[in-house]
Amino acid sequence: MRLLQKNLCMIAMLMALLSSAHAAPLVEPTLHIKPAASGTGRVALTLDACGGKTDTRILSALVDNRIPATIFVTGIWLKRNAEAVAIMRAHPDLFELENHGGRHVPAVDTPQKVYGIRSAGSPEAVA
Repeated sequence: MRLLQKNLCMIAMLMALLSSAHAAPLVEPTLHIKPAASGTGRVALTLDACGGKTDTRILSALVDNRIPATIFVTGIWLKRNAEAVAIMRAHPDLFELENHGGRHVPAVDTPQKVYGIRSAGSPEAVA
């Protein structure tokens, strides 16, 4: 009986390893916008501000052309981009800042990269 339990445990562990090793990769979506026949289509502009620096050319173009956008910011980005935050806060009619997490760790429970960012890697890390 003890040998049977050991064997069943070993089989279960092997199955778990094999299933995660052969899991389908995540799908990274792309968007293709087709113009509306009437020419009255609308697009909501959203940008992720994860960890890098602000491209002031983009920020200036949004302000100069009065283009509204929702910016999803991380804590890391907020610390590194005080000047950009000040510009956005000076234009509340254009920019809506939303929470994108403190460190922007993708909530994926297997170790892999999502958009080049290391995932949480385990169910415990996601929790």
